[in-house]
Amino acid sequence: MIHEHKEKKTVVTLTVAECGEFHGFGEYHENITSAREAAAIFKRIPPERMNGIPSIGINIHTEGTERYEDTQIDIISGRTADLEVLDYVPDITDNPKALEVIAELIGRFPGIEVRGSLEKWQKPEGEKEKQTGRPSIREKLEGKKAVIGQRDKSEKEIPENGKGEKMPTPQGLAL
Repeated sequence: MIHEHKEKKTVVTLTVAECGEFHGFGEYHENITSAREAAAIFKRIPPERMNGIPSIGINIHTEGTERYEDTQIDIISGRTADLEVLDYVPDITDNPKALEVIAELIGRFPGIEVRGSLEKWQKPEGEKEKQTGRPSIREKLEGKKAVIGQRDKSEKEIPENGKGEKMPTPQGLAL
């Protein structure tokens, strides 16, 4: 049976939290569609009432899945953008739209400390394949399937002793 994999559409949005550690403390905004809007909401949070360090996060929702399956992580926390953490979130780094939104977001905060870089995940101009620096889960699975298929094919074609006869098992018993 052959299963064709169709690429599912993803929706990239942003979140703004008054308290990055506990999003339920203070203001929390989600489903923000632009970096400009997220930056404006972030800058409107009054500093005198902050319950913690404010943050801006990115959320990736795959259409046809439940919201609890979304990938969400804070990118900006206070005056710091942590891009190093993206090494551990391939759902974001494998999504060119998400990388574009993160780059635009960081551009809206010129004095911010940026830890890490987006360069290793961004595609050079004209390149069509994703450049992640590591194989995706799908590529790993396809590779393993190919190895297993080749092994199974070899087992069927080549007899165990190479002469067309089955090799006896220990104690001379054939299976």
